Amino acid sequence: CSTLPKKIPEKMTKLIITRTSEWNNKAREFGIYLNDKKIGVIDDGEKKEFEIESGVYNINGKIDWCKSQKVEFEINENESKEIKISGYKYGHLVMRISLAIMLIYFLVRYLFDLNWNFLIYIVAVGFLFPMYYITFGKNRYLRMREVK
Repeated sequence: CSTLPKKIPEKMTKLIITRTSEWNNKAREFGIYLNDKKIGVIDDGEKKEFEIESGVYNINGKIDWCKSQKVEFEINENESKEIKISGYKYGHLVMRISLAIMLIYFLVRYLFDLNWNFLIYIVAVGFLFPMYYITFGKNRYLRMREVK
């Protein structure tokens, strides 16, 4: 009975994409584009690995009509690069804070019969902040960065 020699696994050139878990983008997939070609999608909180050839690449993410800035990176043979993708800066906080302020407003207004209308203006700013990123800032809705 002869045994075949076991093949030693070769190291591969890997691109690792990590997506943060966010409340405001939880139900939507992000498209991953390498040199303007879609290589896959990534779900909320997911980590994916892609085998790629060594070289210089541009990577960006897209969601609906919004996207990220392109990030250029170089990857060598048998090397791994990790890229982190997330929503716009402070996106995970703005909606939560706005909803908390609305709750405080309604509690103060109806339980204590106080008129704190200035809280409505704060909430309005909290809802206008995301509007910038889905209109004028649509090319910065997503953030990508290389993890060093």
